[in-house]
Amino acid sequence: MYNPEKHILNSFEEADPASEPVRLEPSRQGHALPGWSDIQGLNQRKSAPLRGGAAFLGRISTVRFALFVVGFGILFTLYVGHVHTTRRILSELERERQENLRLHLQYNRLKGDFDQMVGPSVIYERAHALGLVTDPAPGPPVEIEE
Repeated sequence: MYNPEKHILNSFEEADPASEPVRLEPSRQGHALPGWSDIQGLNQRKSAPLRGGAAFLGRISTVRFALFVVGFGILFTLYVGHVHTTRRILSELERERQENLRLHLQYNRLKGDFDQMVGPSVIYERAHALGLVTDPAPGPPVEIEE
């Protein structure tokens, strides 16, 4: 019969069934393989106590662990989508800022061109070309009494 106390303990503090040959009962001497009654002791051994991370995972049910993994995947997907959306919005904002700056520069250039076309020096030149004469000197101020 199988004797687990004679076996060498492995790193998990479990008996290593390959460390000692199985002794066959006298009635089974003619057979090369052990019977179920000979190896029954292997199935009845206690499982090794769980350590550290294995103890934590041993206490969590499969459904709860699956929900945790799915929830973590959803949160990670939302985070990655948030990062991509934020970068896209930032690039659109930079494009709009550049467009705004370009339009301000164009407005200032056109306003300068317009001011040059209708400025006082141009008006005086055109008036002189039409034959109009400027008033040589302004007269005294006009006072109105009430």
